Amino acid sequence: MNRLLVRTLSSTQRQFAKINRQSSQCLNVIGSSSITRNYSVTVPCQKIKSVNSDLSQADMQAEIDEELAKLDAIAEEKKYKDWKPGYRKRPLVMSHVLEDFENEGKLVTWKPQLMKRSGALGIKVGMMPIWDEWGERHACTVLFLDNNVVIRTFTEEEDGRYAVQIGAGERKEKNITKPLLGHYKKFGLEKYPYVVKEFTVSHEEYLPEPGAQIHARHFVPGQNIDVSATSKGKGFQGAMKKWNFKGMPATHGTSLSHRALGSTGQCQDPGRVFKGKKMAGRMGAERVTTQNMRIVKIDRGLNLLYVKGAVPGQNGAFVEIKDAIKKPLFGTEKVEDKSIFPPLPTFEYEDGIDGCGESNEILMPQQQEDPFDPVSEEAA
Repeated sequence: MNRLLVRTLSSTQRQFAKINRQSSQCLNVIGSSSITRNYSVTVPCQKIKSVNSDLSQADMQAEIDEELAKLDAIAEEKKYKDWKPGYRKRPLVMSHVLEDFENEGKLVTWKPQLMKRSGALGIKVGMMPIWDEWGERHACTVLFLDNNVVIRTFTEEEDGRYAVQIGAGERKEKNITKPLLGHYKKFGLEKYPYVVKEFTVSHEEYLPEPGAQIHARHFVPGQNIDVSATSKGKGFQGAMKKWNFKGMPATHGTSLSHRALGSTGQCQDPGRVFKGKKMAGRMGAERVTTQNMRIVKIDRGLNLLYVKGAVPGQNGAFVEIKDAIKKPLFGTEKVEDKSIFPPLPTFEYEDGIDGCGESNEILMPQQQEDPFDPVSEEAA
């Protein structure tokens, strides 16, 4: 019985085989080895002198075409055209944990750089201390999520992007312009929002339904968030306050210029002050984003977020709240229930709990060791 010998081709030889298949030059029975040059790579393409097979030349050509088609299909599968961030690229074959097979086809990890869900709008109420179960004090900023509602969503098919338009607060109808009032009535809003913001979303699955409420439970206790707002305006300030300059000496002959900024340039060459030189000027009143702020406590009934640290902006101003990009803390012990990813697209509303007006607090997970124990501190 005759055998058909099949040689494993490299990726470079595969390219040359495609070229020779079209020209049918490598299937000549008689001939010498030729040299094919492509992209500065020289590879010998040996012509077949004899074949130990009863197949005709047409049958051999059909089998070669079939094998090359299989190789093309494998290369096409490796491109992962339908892959979405957070999902597994390849089918799971081996694992030591049974849960991995149960979670097949589901979200595996949360990658905030690639995966974005809707944020929320909050009012900065002020700061207050929070004591945890160990008695440790946390200086927190209180954020109030006032009437956050999804006005509309944007899709890539119709608008060229995935985004969510969210309104917060409430404004009287007489204080709204007619074009904006028509926009609100078009989407059936009963209460007209005071401020409207748009949040970019990475995928269609993360789009909440229009008219859905965004409550404090949209965020998970213990996770990190990024807060953006317009900072407090300080007016015209000197270089010492605005840029933290050292200033001039207090003694040794300095008179009436102790808080001066000092030299601002060179001499005749270049004979000018470079653009962008740090000098006195208006300070504050610009957009500022504070990153990786941890949520210490959530009050579902009153729609309050207790965030550790200072938040930019005046008390009573609206701030934008998003999931942290650099350190979201999902999948760690610092987040409630060790959640791998946040609620998608948002947390399901529970009547009588979310926004009911009665306090329903959830504290972030507490550490196992006493932070005030000197023994544990030495071990750490």
